[in-house]
Amino acid sequence: MISIYPFGDEYFAMTEFPVIHRINPKDLTTEERIDLKGKLGVVNHTAHPHVLPDGTVYNLGTYISKTGPKYCIIEFAKTEGTGAAFPAGGSMFDQARMVASVPTRWKLHPGYMHTFGMTENYFVIVEQPLSVSVTAVVTNTLLDRPLAESLKWYPEEKTIIYLICRKSGRVCRTFHAESFFYLHIINQYEEDDHVVLDICCYKNPSMINCMYIDALKEGYKNPNYASMFRGRPLRFVLPINPTKSEAHRIHNGRIFVKPELLCTLGCETPQIHYEKYSGRKYRYFYAISSDVDLENPGTLIKVDVRNKTRMTWCDDNIFPSEPIFVPRPDSAAEDDGVVLSALVWGRGMENRVGLLILDAHTWTEIGRAVFTTDGPVPKCLHGWFVNGSKFTDDHAS
Repeated sequence: MISIYPFGDEYFAMTEFPVIHRINPKDLTTEERIDLKGKLGVVNHTAHPHVLPDGTVYNLGTYISKTGPKYCIIEFAKTEGTGAAFPAGGSMFDQARMVASVPTRWKLHPGYMHTFGMTENYFVIVEQPLSVSVTAVVTNTLLDRPLAESLKWYPEEKTIIYLICRKSGRVCRTFHAESFFYLHIINQYEEDDHVVLDICCYKNPSMINCMYIDALKEGYKNPNYASMFRGRPLRFVLPINPTKSEAHRIHNGRIFVKPELLCTLGCETPQIHYEKYSGRKYRYFYAISSDVDLENPGTLIKVDVRNKTRMTWCDDNIFPSEPIFVPRPDSAAEDDGVVLSALVWGRGMENRVGLLILDAHTWTEIGRAVFTTDGPVPKCLHGWFVNGSKFTDDHAS
């Protein structure tokens, strides 16, 4: 599984495959398997839905229409009741509906989607020129080959950014940018008749092939290995009213946007003060360094996007996971809280794991808990902080 997200008061582990698993937050056992393809007709969805303060969940998926594949925004509305259930019966999944759709650029090559953006008035879909070949998926499935072999990169094609009105579900603006590969959007918000979109970008997706075990073992022999991971966080400013914008236009009238650099270090698995600042103007994000050739590649980074400054934390032979921000109760400042990160140790200490606690404001270590396990523990990808007070006796933290 890639990530864990709440649907109502329940928690689900999910990948990009349209099957999610409800897990018991006390012992992490699987309690239910839900097939969203059967319920909604989607053939995939992102591993990073958006959860609103009222409990409503939105996600981006792909479905096959009569005219070809389309990207769709799915709404899982939350009403009063326990778990993901409605008082009158059914569930968030039974009542889910598509609220917007956009045709894919290529009918046999829908784009690879790992996340999407949401502001107060818009959905943001970023269609990179990394596609999933439908014919290759069929072939690789029959031959029992990895589905990653179905990905096709088109470096000469542009990246397309769709701005979709949340009220109407229709595309209101389309933008183009130079080709880039991405996995994670940092944040997005509306300001001064623009949508500001911050993304962790790479020049191409060659780093995907470096994540196989054999490639990791032989990485030191590849002179280009480090450069493949050298992505950077970039900001795209999308004009809602293009006539008043300084965005560049290309010859056929399409709006071409150029990004600005937010930090000179590579950043991945970015996190923000999500509850208060997702879809809103923000100042800070927290990430793992993606620069594998740093003196200490296990570096946690705090980036100030206003001043374009950064703070770092690292320790010898320690590799942190995604930094998760937990606000102080009733906090006023955006970075008033702590950042949690799961730790694994490197060569010679593979049976050691830990939990790191950083002061999010000063970016200094408050403490850590360290455990010794019976065997090596793999590095995790994503997580979700759950307040223990939300659990009943049957679901203790």
